[in-house]
Amino acid sequence: MTDAASITIQAIGPAQAAQLSTLCYRIYPQHFLYLWFDAGVWYQQYSYNEAKLKQELEDPNVRYFFALQNGEPVGYLKIKLDSNLNDAPDGLEVERIYFLKEAAGQGLGTQLIEHAFFIARQLGKHYVWLHVMDSSHDSIAFYRKRGFGPVGETWLPFEQMKPEFRRMWQMKKLL
Repeated sequence: MTDAASITIQAIGPAQAAQLSTLCYRIYPQHFLYLWFDAGVWYQQYSYNEAKLKQELEDPNVRYFFALQNGEPVGYLKIKLDSNLNDAPDGLEVERIYFLKEAAGQGLGTQLIEHAFFIARQLGKHYVWLHVMDSSHDSIAFYRKRGFGPVGETWLPFEQMKPEFRRMWQMKKLL
């Protein structure tokens, strides 16, 4: 087991889109294929292709960060700097915290969410919010432990996704 001190967080720039894409294609199948009729093929091609990620990395409202373990990417964080929930101003959205299964249990999720809180405070945000699948009990428990509470729900529109997994909770933490 690697201790949290050996994990560093590094901003990702547009020139690293290919590296991010490769990591996404490694992580996603380890966790989420059961959600899809097509084992996630469509979603991965839609979300993790290099061109799409490069476009997101060039968006001034989006930030990606690698979680590096001994210099190698083992996870990532995606945030939207200015994303308001239910018209409440001054929010920051955590869109993704994903990491390789072999990096689980080492404090990586905590470091990434704390990094998002740090950025939100730097920007003077009043809250951080996110979506989490209602069937993802471990993730919900993780976010509750860090002060998030449910404030709403939404449904994913993807036809390729099994209907029983489309419900998402909106969770919010005041800063």
